[in-house]
Amino acid sequence: METPQKKFFPLRLTLVLLLIMGVLLLGGCGGKREIDELAYMLGIGIDQGKEEGTYLVTMQIAEPKTSGGGAAELENWTISMETKSISTIMEQAAEAFSKQPFAGTVRVIVLGEDLAGAGINEALDYFQRFYEFRRTIYLLVAKGQAKDIMEAELRTKQIPSLNLFDTIEGQSRQSVFPITRLGHYLTVLGRESQNPIIPRVEKIQPGEHGLFYSDKEGEEMLIHESAVFEGGKCVAKLNDQETKGYLWLDNEIESRVLEGEDGDGVTVTAWVLNSKTKYKVENIDGKMGIKFNIKTTVSINEILGKGEQADIYRWQQFIKELQPLMAQAIQEECEAAVAKSKEQGLDFIGIGRKIEIKNPKYWREIKENWPQGIKDIPVAYDINVKIEHSGLARNSPVSPQENGAKGGSHTLQ
Repeated sequence: METPQKKFFPLRLTLVLLLIMGVLLLGGCGGKREIDELAYMLGIGIDQGKEEGTYLVTMQIAEPKTSGGGAAELENWTISMETKSISTIMEQAAEAFSKQPFAGTVRVIVLGEDLAGAGINEALDYFQRFYEFRRTIYLLVAKGQAKDIMEAELRTKQIPSLNLFDTIEGQSRQSVFPITRLGHYLTVLGRESQNPIIPRVEKIQPGEHGLFYSDKEGEEMLIHESAVFEGGKCVAKLNDQETKGYLWLDNEIESRVLEGEDGDGVTVTAWVLNSKTKYKVENIDGKMGIKFNIKTTVSINEILGKGEQADIYRWQQFIKELQPLMAQAIQEECEAAVAKSKEQGLDFIGIGRKIEIKNPKYWREIKENWPQGIKDIPVAYDINVKIEHSGLARNSPVSPQENGAKGGSHTLQ
């Protein structure tokens, strides 16, 4: 009689032989490339080419070099190529450089204004397919040509791609423009209930947009406003107020400066410490709509136009009066964004998406007419502002003192 050990011996032998063969066939790092063999791509600008059906692609590349002392340094190039297929830029770049271009280090893609109007989806197809490109790449839309942005000679002498990357990363706690990554754009693009939005960038000279600097030769870049897309084409542009309203409604405000003004000429500037936006899909005035609930905590930075003396009691009353003033400032920005959305028949706020999540049944009733149907959706607001800090003094330097002096401030005790 055959024992169990003898019965399973052939099977065990087969498994052992397969494992040995697998180990022998395992390759090493066959696709590895040494660091000094690579040219690192930092940013890419894409415009429409001169010939129909072509792209003008501008790349910024950092190539490592070895100095005489053996220390690692970087040489930077900005080159432009006209091509029918963006995927061929890697081959063209390889022909122009002694080192192999590496796309894994790309930080920003700047899309030219002309390309944005014609459609960006085909231009982005390569970036979502080629494995070296990360979905965390930031997207920007240029005012004018992307090539001009990439070739800017900045006052700081910094590479434009890295300057844009640092600006976007640095404003993560200064919520003044939306942050759109490649992956996020592609995700929103696949939704019926929302239009993608991408921030805009432009080159500025001294004195433009209130920015002054001494170096008359150098340039600066400003990221502000935003572009709204439908079907991959830029179909609307938002100003700063509309963009900030979008950020409030999409719960993207972390920290920023907020300014409010009452009817008596008093202007108050506050610093947003934290903010949270929630929403409900509910009946509003007899019709299904959406209500945004915004809770914000601020600290008072500056008070202008308030000349009268305030004791502690009056100061506490004044602070209470400021809360609805700040809430009104937030609501005005939100209303500007909603008004633009309804005027254009575009849902960049994502109201349709929010309805889809909270009330799928109602969404199925209205989605065939979306986003044009956003015009018929009532929007309401419940905004609560809490003032947590009001500064170290309750009176302004121009406020009269109790002792009859011309001005002065009382320190809070």
